[in-house]
Amino acid sequence: MGIGPPRLDKYMRILSRLFEFLALFHILKRANGPHTAVSRPPTDLQSARRRFLSTLESRDNGVVFWIASNVSPNDSVVAFLSTVLEDLRREPNSTETERETLIAMLTVRSIQFAASRLRKERGMLNRATRFCETYLTANLDTIQTPGVAALLDWLPQFSSATTDPLILCRAAYNARHAPQIATLEALRQEMIVAPQGTAEAFRSVKHLVGRLAEKIRTPANLVNDSLLLRPLLDSYEIRRVQAPVAAKIPMTDGLRNLDSIIRRMLPADDPRLEDLQVYLGQLDGSLGLEDAIRAISDDEERQHNVHAEIQMLEEFHRNQRKFVAHDRYIACSKLACFCCKLYFKWHPGRFVEPECHQKTYLNWRPIDLPERVESKYWPDQRRVLANLSKELSNLVEEQIITQQQPTPWHPDSITNITAVMGSVAISEVGEVFESGDGESDVTDSDSLAHLNDDETVDNTDNESGESDEESDGGVGLGY
Repeated sequence: MGIGPPRLDKYMRILSRLFEFLALFHILKRANGPHTAVSRPPTDLQSARRRFLSTLESRDNGVVFWIASNVSPNDSVVAFLSTVLEDLRREPNSTETERETLIAMLTVRSIQFAASRLRKERGMLNRATRFCETYLTANLDTIQTPGVAALLDWLPQFSSATTDPLILCRAAYNARHAPQIATLEALRQEMIVAPQGTAEAFRSVKHLVGRLAEKIRTPANLVNDSLLLRPLLDSYEIRRVQAPVAAKIPMTDGLRNLDSIIRRMLPADDPRLEDLQVYLGQLDGSLGLEDAIRAISDDEERQHNVHAEIQMLEEFHRNQRKFVAHDRYIACSKLACFCCKLYFKWHPGRFVEPECHQKTYLNWRPIDLPERVESKYWPDQRRVLANLSKELSNLVEEQIITQQQPTPWHPDSITNITAVMGSVAISEVGEVFESGDGESDVTDSDSLAHLNDDETVDNTDNESGESDEESDGGVGLGY
């Protein structure tokens, strides 16, 4: 049972519910399925522009390239983007030879700028490759997947890789469609029943080869797409979004317990309540669910960030900026997380929903509203967060009722190894720029160690003063 006063503050109440449902979703389900990214070759001007660009603001005297990151983009990022755009604008590119020269120049420039990140990825690939070599050599007689001998001949180019990142990236690019890539995937499937960490090593080799190959592919796509988009480079400027303050999780109170949380997920007097509470209680004994959820507020000692795509969305929406060709598309350097996808889905600005890796992060935060319900941005944020919470709640409810296992882990990013032509944007050069994004490190590791209907929430004019109390169900809450 809940202990303590009801949650009367509307702003703190909606944040409490959001983070409680997010924590349960993250622990019980982890992800809402596989990646939703779809690689398509650009077939018209809009798709070419989307592949090429970071978010563009249309102005009478040209365009503005807006950039954002989970922390404010530093001067070196802005300077590098400026150099890339100037190279694309000024350097000759009318012949194939000129384009190849420009691609080579941008490739070297990008790899030099990404040296720190590439050192990390090179080390990860080296360790994963050596593990695979050792395991395959020791288990040759028992492995059923064909092609192991050829794979053992192929792997040393990465386990003893040169320290020159350009050579390594070219090797990865040349290897991305080799038959050994399919062998790695087949071995990953076979090793699912092997000791923990074995299958992951084979997946990591394939994944990192794809990541390194992207460093070669990106400049080529930028040059090719720039040929269709010359007018955008005639007159432009670059601006950065200053990272806003992120909202904080309200302090743990007496209502942050499993019985109260499940009660708020269901309609009042729902007959399933007791059964679901019993089941969650059983999980609590083995997983420590309640302690994990209550501990999320302890993490507020660290500085959290608003994800870059949310920053950009609100920069354009709140300041009524105009998109080029009215295309309300925000380019991202990596797939969006599940919370960001839902934020786009329910935002009144009707932005194009981003492609998504479907995973959640406990450190996800909306923009802080210091004035709380008095803020002019409160009505929009209330509706978005209410519907985001409801979707998480419905998915958690389904997960509990069906008693499914959590979604298998997968990396945040995709390798594009199997794509005929993947999507690469100017914003993706930002991923080549620098590794720190406040979301997940280059290992793409999980952000937490193992530890009912389709109705939308749009009652933004409901000022009933309803509060989170032990007797309340979760459907009719007035935000």
